[in-house]
Amino acid sequence: MNIITPLTELPKLIIQPSDQETYQQLLRSGFQSVPRIHQLVYQPVPAPQLSDLFLHLSQSLSETAQAHSRYCITRSPLDSQELLLEFLDARPLSTITISAKHAWFLRILVQQRLYFHYQPIFDLQTGEVIAYECLARAISEQGDRRFTGQQLIDGATSLSLTHEFDDLALEMCLHAIAQFNTNKTFYINLLPNAVIHHQNFLVQIQHYVNELNLEPQRIMFELTEVQKIIHHQSLHTLIDEIRHLGFGIAIDDLYGNVSIDHYFMEFRPDVIKIDRLLIAGCSQHPMKQIMVSNLLHSAHALGIPVLAEGLENQVDIQFCRELGIDYGQGFGLARPQSDLQQIPLDWCTVLSQC
Repeated sequence: MNIITPLTELPKLIIQPSDQETYQQLLRSGFQSVPRIHQLVYQPVPAPQLSDLFLHLSQSLSETAQAHSRYCITRSPLDSQELLLEFLDARPLSTITISAKHAWFLRILVQQRLYFHYQPIFDLQTGEVIAYECLARAISEQGDRRFTGQQLIDGATSLSLTHEFDDLALEMCLHAIAQFNTNKTFYINLLPNAVIHHQNFLVQIQHYVNELNLEPQRIMFELTEVQKIIHHQSLHTLIDEIRHLGFGIAIDDLYGNVSIDHYFMEFRPDVIKIDRLLIAGCSQHPMKQIMVSNLLHSAHALGIPVLAEGLENQVDIQFCRELGIDYGQGFGLARPQSDLQQIPLDWCTVLSQC
């Protein structure tokens, strides 16, 4: 009779569920109770199928359950003392399910499968296109899945790869811009938290701009999530150095996270972008109207133009035009696309007033 050794045993995924609900959910998913240690459940699984199982768990269990359940992978028999010793080193299930959930992002990054769509930014009085925002997208190797900018940011953040993502996106975006024959400005998103500790960031930008023969004045760096590090001294240094090189600075997602005066006094941006949360429904909500009006007045007093993003319906567009907001972008004006829309807006068509 052959004795099965640990090396010939199938790997077993052992999980200590965080609560009874998670325990029952795992049983319904095919796990079984470990004999004599009923707090643990297990499932034998061939090594090549482990990633699929972790992906399934990342989709079926709540984030809380993943964070508070522990796991280990073992070949030890279920009734052995070694199993208990191995489980002493068990780790939170989320440490592996997050990686499994965003494994697609690693492939996108390694294979450099980013591309860009460009959303026009319009002068809200003349209807002329004055700039484009570069929006990162990605496509899987098989071509059967496409990923939005927010999915890419979520993947980079979850895997702590924001620095690598920003580097790749910036390089590919500048190369894409260089292919267009236009003198319009391009807005490029930057996560300040990903670049303030990147010593070579400005050197890389200069290299790309010189190599591609781009004019810094045509590049507007759009700083997002500034409120998270607004008091970080390196942020002020970064903005000063970017501006010194001739690039523009726009502050994105301005809403209610930080004092508006603090933004103006600390950064003196070239453009202020008002977040869609404030713009959506601004024509109908008096409080939003007061906030937008005050922000616009303060910006214009300092000579800073204001851009409303997220303009999607006619009444909000008309309200922003009548209020005197300088620029606008949103689905109600034009959707992002792979080429550059250059035709001015026909306000009769946009507002259905003719």
